Amino acid sequence: MVNEFTQVESIVKDLKAIIDREDKRHQMDQHLTTSMRHLLEDEIIPQLENELDFDPTPEHLWDLTAGEPPL
Repeated sequence: MVNEFTQVESIVKDLKAIIDREDKRHQMDQHLTTSMRHLLEDEIIPQLENELDFDPTPEHLWDLTAGEPPL
């Protein structure tokens, strides 16, 4: 059984590897268009990483001085 969260982490890793491979190619031999590369680097990868790093813990649980939440 595959954990979907782990699968998305693997996809992000693969996308980064694609960018790294493109960096090693001569500009005339690159496979991605400039717009596709910018989309991956500037939007897709950062947004996926942001979601993967999301912490659903309510903020008041991190503040030890806050005490119990109001009723």
